[in-house]
Amino acid sequence: MNIPPGQWRLDVMIMVLYQMALFFSAQLVFVIFLEYMPKTYCNTEKHCYKLTSKCLSDYDRNEPNTCLAPNGSKSQFDECVEDKKYLYFKSAQYDYQQDCTSLTHYSASTNMYLGVLFANLVLGILADKLGRRPIYFASISIGVVSLVLSAAIPSLTAFYIFRFTTGVGVAGAQIVGWSYGSEMISAKRRFQLRTFSNWANARILLTFVAFITREWHTASYLCAAISALIFPILWKLPESPVFLEQKHKIEEANEAREQLADFCGLEYEEKEPEAINNLKKITFMDMWRNKRLRTNFLVLCFMWFYVGMATYITDLNGADMSKNLYVGQFLSGLLLTISKIAFGFAEPRFEWLGRRTVFLFSQGVAMIAYVAILIALFTDSKESTWYLIVYLCAYSFQALSTETCYLSVAELIPTDVRVTVAAITNICLRLGTILASLTKPLKFSFEPGLFLINLVVCSIGITVVYFHLEESRNVNLQNVGQDEVSDSGDSQTMIESDKTPGSGESGTTDAAETSGTTEVEAERGESNSKLA
Repeated sequence: MNIPPGQWRLDVMIMVLYQMALFFSAQLVFVIFLEYMPKTYCNTEKHCYKLTSKCLSDYDRNEPNTCLAPNGSKSQFDECVEDKKYLYFKSAQYDYQQDCTSLTHYSASTNMYLGVLFANLVLGILADKLGRRPIYFASISIGVVSLVLSAAIPSLTAFYIFRFTTGVGVAGAQIVGWSYGSEMISAKRRFQLRTFSNWANARILLTFVAFITREWHTASYLCAAISALIFPILWKLPESPVFLEQKHKIEEANEAREQLADFCGLEYEEKEPEAINNLKKITFMDMWRNKRLRTNFLVLCFMWFYVGMATYITDLNGADMSKNLYVGQFLSGLLLTISKIAFGFAEPRFEWLGRRTVFLFSQGVAMIAYVAILIALFTDSKESTWYLIVYLCAYSFQALSTETCYLSVAELIPTDVRVTVAAITNICLRLGTILASLTKPLKFSFEPGLFLINLVVCSIGITVVYFHLEESRNVNLQNVGQDEVSDSGDSQTMIESDKTPGSGESGTTDAAETSGTTEVEAERGESNSKLA
């Protein structure tokens, strides 16, 4: 069967690659399953009781058996015992009971987040120095092997060590994977890279893996096997031409573009060396000295911090949003997928649907949902259907706001420091998620406090974004920051200007953009289209 030529071939492959990277990144929420404990438990003597913490031994032995009912028959008692001791998922917490040891204040989720935080300190700098592709490949390799070993070695110490190093792969998938994908895909499909290939799809697949395995060891092996699909796809693709050209590696950039043109079935023409040599190198300090780029950087850091904190407070405390663990997790992923795909289809059709609009709308809906959750908690309506609905809305729309975070890092930050800044903003995200994991005691002491925290930080965040975040839709990634920099001898001085990101006009895009291919007017059937 003849596959029509066109840029779409590469775009589809990049979307598949990024979806696999997001699936591996979903190990961040797999901790929900790793730390899962049932609401009730029955010991070997068929004494059933309600857990007041995550510890199987934490109950009052003087309390009556919850399955003992007046005038109840033996068959009813046995039925009740079977129901109470049923495990939706056998977790690491169930096996190791780590939260009942000296590790009670250092949970598996905190350990994982610190691993990602540590990796971010290193991977961003390496990817901007050595290239996107090799660091991407290496980090995912470390992550997949660590994921297998965390389950294969029957030791709590090994579990913590290898879950920590699994964070290296997660960091690589998130910061290097996103930068690589955003530079390779065509500008008109950059938003779809975050909506069609999305976190919610990864979450649904992860929940499905947990559902069919019902046990954390097997689930870890299966997640590692699925994540390994990244390797053949990445092996097929070259280094990002945008990165190579920014480093003035003209011959390698032309080879990469020629390889991409061949994959797309398009004719290739070399770019003029002068066009590449005119690209200015921008250091982190160059970016910092410029008022406009510095403001963009600081706003992005704050956005990532507070969005990460609010999202994970909502997510980590949502295991009991429904009686059945899997129903809540499937529904949260499904609603988020539907909302992201809807925005993905709408974005190309509505010019006003920019990065700022998506963020402000999604954050506003999430805040309304937090108010509704507080009402449910204060009126003891947690078991109601409407509580499940508003909780799903709170999570889905809070998570939707992360799309602007990712897109703005790619579109407001110069190529030379893009992954470094992505790493820094991801560190801010990790700090937010670590703080979120430390709020877990409120779940059992004062649950409304969790959502009061979210309301406060989100109110501050939406105000900062409204007044300070620039619109960056459709910018040319190679031009970002170029108009803010001028050469002067051996160093570069920064020009204070109010030009919009990219070429100076928001919404304009150079034809020879991110993936190294021109945007083809009619991608199907035009085999003579040239790739420049």
